[in-house]
Amino acid sequence: MKISQKTIQYILLALIVVIAFCAYQFGYVKFIESANKVKTENKAIEARINDLTDKETHRADWTGVISKTDENIDVILAKYGPGNTPEKSIVFVRDLENASNMTVSGLSFSQDVPIFQSSDVDENGNPTVEIDSSILSINYSTTYDGLKACMDFINKYKERMNVSCFTASCDQETGDIIGNMVINLYAVKDAKHEYVAPVIDNVDIGVQNIFGSGYTFNTGDSEENGEEPTGEGTENETEGTGEGEGEGEGAGETGE
Repeated sequence: MKISQKTIQYILLALIVVIAFCAYQFGYVKFIESANKVKTENKAIEARINDLTDKETHRADWTGVISKTDENIDVILAKYGPGNTPEKSIVFVRDLENASNMTVSGLSFSQDVPIFQSSDVDENGNPTVEIDSSILSINYSTTYDGLKACMDFINKYKERMNVSCFTASCDQETGDIIGNMVINLYAVKDAKHEYVAPVIDNVDIGVQNIFGSGYTFNTGDSEENGEEPTGEGTENETEGTGEGEGEGEGAGETGE
């Protein structure tokens, strides 16, 4: 079968249309989509670059503000102690008595309770900063000037605390002010706060000087060396001699 020249032209024209459609659909359209995607990414990168450029321009100012803020935070946290314990509270009450001419006849403690925990945590899952609070209650006796000195001592104390409430009444016999005072103690737990137990001087340790009375117990060394026993043994011997003399006198009287 012989195909005419006109039919061949129609076939060629159809092939050209198909090729053009395929080129448009699978070439140009894909290219446009990729180009649009690149444009979108470029816009995001450009916005990021502009943001970083702006931050770099103000970097020195912001770094200074951040450093100043960190310093202010450290100054505030430095006013808090690293923790509260009964022995630490006892030392504080002793210093309070000496500073304000106050007599504390009784005191009670409570354990530290968290009142704030930071959202940031360390590698163990613990908050990086924790603020605790505990209550110290004292029964006191002092003068009016002593009470003012007490408040001044608490207000200027090196660790953060405050008086939540107190009672005061006049002792008719002595004229002193007596009452109860509740003091809130605060503490911070973080990497820079480490609790150190207080050092209490002039406390004798051992069995040779019980309660600091100056009385020395006999250890038995003097008996081994042929010496006269001292201490408790001597006292007992003296008491025994006294009893013997008393008995002798009584017997003499009876005989008469």
